[in-house]
Amino acid sequence: MKWLGGASPWILGALFAVLYPLGTPGYDQYWISFASLVPLIALSVSAGDAKKAAARAALAGAAANLPLFYWIVYTVAVQGKLGWPLGCLAAFLVSAYMGAYISAAGFFIHKLQGRYGQRGLWVFPIVWTGLEYARSVLLTGFPWMLSGYALTGSTVLMQAADLAGVFGLGFLLAASNVCLYMAGKRLAEGERRRALAALAGPAAILVFLFSYGSYRMSERRAAPDNPGVRVVIAQGGIDQAIKWAPAFQRETLEIYEALSREARAKGAEVIVWPETAAPFFYGWEAEMSREVDRIASEARAPLIFGAPWFSPSEGGKYYNSVFLLDRRGVPAGRYDKRHLVPFGEYIPLRTVLFFMKKLTEGGEDFASGTGTALFPVSGGPAGASVCYEAVFPEIIRDSVLGGARWLVNVTNDAWFGDTVAPHQHLAMARMRSVEFRRPMVRAANAGISALIDARGEVVARLGLSRRGTLSGEIAPDTRMTVYAKMGDLFAISCIIITFLTLCTFLRGSDGIRTSGRKIRRA
Repeated sequence: MKWLGGASPWILGALFAVLYPLGTPGYDQYWISFASLVPLIALSVSAGDAKKAAARAALAGAAANLPLFYWIVYTVAVQGKLGWPLGCLAAFLVSAYMGAYISAAGFFIHKLQGRYGQRGLWVFPIVWTGLEYARSVLLTGFPWMLSGYALTGSTVLMQAADLAGVFGLGFLLAASNVCLYMAGKRLAEGERRRALAALAGPAAILVFLFSYGSYRMSERRAAPDNPGVRVVIAQGGIDQAIKWAPAFQRETLEIYEALSREARAKGAEVIVWPETAAPFFYGWEAEMSREVDRIASEARAPLIFGAPWFSPSEGGKYYNSVFLLDRRGVPAGRYDKRHLVPFGEYIPLRTVLFFMKKLTEGGEDFASGTGTALFPVSGGPAGASVCYEAVFPEIIRDSVLGGARWLVNVTNDAWFGDTVAPHQHLAMARMRSVEFRRPMVRAANAGISALIDARGEVVARLGLSRRGTLSGEIAPDTRMTVYAKMGDLFAISCIIITFLTLCTFLRGSDGIRTSGRKIRRA
């Protein structure tokens, strides 16, 4: 990079800002993810000190995340009706927050190189995984578009997620990037043999992912067919602007009634409506609730649907819930959303941020549910989740450990509009099916609704801004994957090692703390 002179940091930063998002779902150039971190590594290593490396990485990281989170502008400005300036500010702040973790990665890269030389970079995949896990749990967690999701672009390559989850895939991608950086560095130094040796790393990773994935794919094809369950999704395509208008409530139910009749004609054994498909407090608004009960009984199939719930026995709490009605139209189960969206469903630090309002309808905050729910339907227990919860593996894992044989996720992606976000959301839901080898039925208000098999393949889908039904058979499963048994043990181990590595940076080689002063020796 010497020939580039002072422009090299800007070129490397721009290259990272372009390559990193291109490998993610929605942009769909997954193969780039095997090399997208190389500019970040070069940018951080070439910095004069760790602080400069962190600053460079922060700027590049924020720029790289803007293409992943630009949809926040639309969500806040149009759907939230808070205006374009605030929408742009929100998107920038989220991208900057994501960039903070990239900044930490740049800091570690420079420190590892400075303390241990090039061999120190082999620790970077552990650090990268630890940082990704940190942002998945800190401040309620925001694991949207972790690097491992890039491999959803290849159904074969994503199969290894059943070993260590999306974090394991991210680790392998980071390792590939370190190897490619090493190869480029050694080639620039004229060490061709050592460069070829470094290239063996990405080759081995690809061989492993392809071989393991091919094995898992063939294993599923060769398995005897499980008794399938015919599920029909009703996608209402209700405009978000009128969804909660009282005058439109009856028309909404008429739309879903027509779709449910169509589902019955298709031989539905289970019918699924999206999140808040019933835009009223089910059970409390008697007339509208009876209409939903009647639709379910006339469809002669269990109905799973989303609606808000009010619980006066718990002090008047409000919940974003999923209900199960049996084929007689009798309530048979309810699940209350456990992981809520900050500022969308509740305002964090309400006493401090008293001047803010939620993006969703209603002035009251939703409350978090307290446990899983398994719906007793055809094919065995179904584990329910709502919208954003599909990006949290631990929530889906709770259902699987509880005995869920298949998964149902109801969502309302109309908030995102025709942006990259619905495609990102679908990709993350697909990853859950692979991690736990459970098919998933994903019902979205305005798309993308999908039937996903246990290999993460979308076997049927209904696109954005469409109204209709989506039918197909799913094969419930009972197998327990390594990831289901172990959970995020691998990722937790990585964050522990990352913390211990940080501690070594704050101490001298003889064990004396050196931050801010020189070591005095006798």
